[in-house]
Amino acid sequence: MSFTPVPAKVLLLHNHDNSWTADDLLEVAEETRLLMAGLRANGYHVEDAKVYDSVAEALRGRGYDPNEWLIFNWCEGYADRPWDYDVVVEELEKLEFIYTGSGVWSLRISRDKWQVRRLLAEAGVPIPFGAAARNLTTIQWDCYPAIVKPINQHSSYGIDRDAVVYDERHLRQRVEFVLDTFHAPALIEEFVDGREFQVTVWGNTPPVVLPAGELDFSAYVDPCDRIYTYQAKFDYASPDTQHIRFLCPAMMEARVRQQLELACLQAYRALRCRDYARIDLRLRDGQPCVIDINANPDINSGSVVVMAAQAAGMLYDDMVTQIVRFAAERWLRTRGPASVSQAPDRMTRMC
Repeated sequence: MSFTPVPAKVLLLHNHDNSWTADDLLEVAEETRLLMAGLRANGYHVEDAKVYDSVAEALRGRGYDPNEWLIFNWCEGYADRPWDYDVVVEELEKLEFIYTGSGVWSLRISRDKWQVRRLLAEAGVPIPFGAAARNLTTIQWDCYPAIVKPINQHSSYGIDRDAVVYDERHLRQRVEFVLDTFHAPALIEEFVDGREFQVTVWGNTPPVVLPAGELDFSAYVDPCDRIYTYQAKFDYASPDTQHIRFLCPAMMEARVRQQLELACLQAYRALRCRDYARIDLRLRDGQPCVIDINANPDINSGSVVVMAAQAAGMLYDDMVTQIVRFAAERWLRTRGPASVSQAPDRMTRMC
């Protein structure tokens, strides 16, 4: 492959979260060290900055010229607003930085699951049957089992085994819970009780589908337990975390793989994702059905994205370097070749 000239200076931007424990802070520090070491191993000059309340404040007086520094954006938000990732990139654009990952429009749209559904449907992406419930008097639903989600939450927050309902009484109870707890509409969808996959799509010209990962729920019989809850994702002491296995690459028929990859590419393009994203799908009668799209997925060393890259034959260092190169394509278009230095010599492996 040919290489795009890139800036030699990369600023790793990451955020603080007021809810983090001492163990969380140690884990974040180690992940930051690994990412910076990976970029340095490929020849970049790397520094980092931590965001608390403002990107502009974090960078003030530190001499980071947007004509010299490319931002590796690892921010999920601010110290007291951990999911305001769209506002972070809005700040970066006002400061005229080129940064890795999706832009403001994609990240803002992804915060509203109903708007995501609308865009996916318009693009012909297969999705579950669904409806939005803004109050208890307008619910019209007769497809069971169903799953009820907050429309405005991230990382499965607000989803537990009680989110799966089998009748109208429990549906109304769960909708009421969502309305009262999250002060936002509830999204009601058919519960697709099939195999679940998490698929990384990355790149831009053109995007590429990396090997799919599968969530193995075989330890559970009850469909209510066969969901990837917030607790299963982040509470390492949870029984769910211990019993749900992740298989990558996932085994599937060639036909299913082709349909799954097509759905993922359609979803990626529909939300105008850039550089990398994760698409979550389930199989309904052997057909893929997109249940979520994360335009700003976790890319720490144990994440699904890293597992997929490794399954495609990439080392972690080369994976994070390739993400910089994706952003460098935009740098070249806006800054021009006269303002950049040549890319480091080390070859980055691609799938």
